[in-house]
Amino acid sequence: MKSENKRNISDHFNEYDFKKLKIKFLDKDEIKIFSTLCQDGIFSINEIIYNKSDKILIATFSRFCWEFVGKKIKDKTFYRVVSGIRICNVNKVTYTNKDKINSSKFINLLSVDYDRNEITLNFSLDITIKLLIEKIEIYLDDLDMPWPTGKKPMHK
Repeated sequence: MKSENKRNISDHFNEYDFKKLKIKFLDKDEIKIFSTLCQDGIFSINEIIYNKSDKILIATFSRFCWEFVGKKIKDKTFYRVVSGIRICNVNKVTYTNKDKINSSKFINLLSVDYDRNEITLNFSLDITIKLLIEKIEIYLDDLDMPWPTGKKPMHK
């Protein structure tokens, strides 16, 4: 893509005051906010990495931009953005239904729960990733500019 076209796209996004999220979550009440912002994120299992020696789980994913829903953006366009999460102080990672992970290229994050030093990432296909942590320290960063999508996740 020519740099001129990139600039025009960037100008279009600035028209709506898009800002990349860069948020740190440090307590159990903030997990609900983290869960809401990441809900309906599309993850590739190959991009979820646990570094045992550093006690960090990192992942990149396609985040649905819930914060833009309801803003007056023309044509009822919705947005996604490539985001990254980093969950620190992780002592142990366990999977539920890990066999289903291998049969699917992508999984959708449904919610994130916290209970007694355990963070649970609840995904589609009844897959969960449980993280035993020492203390809550989570980072969410948007890595690029949002792109338009005509589809909004539906909830029952």
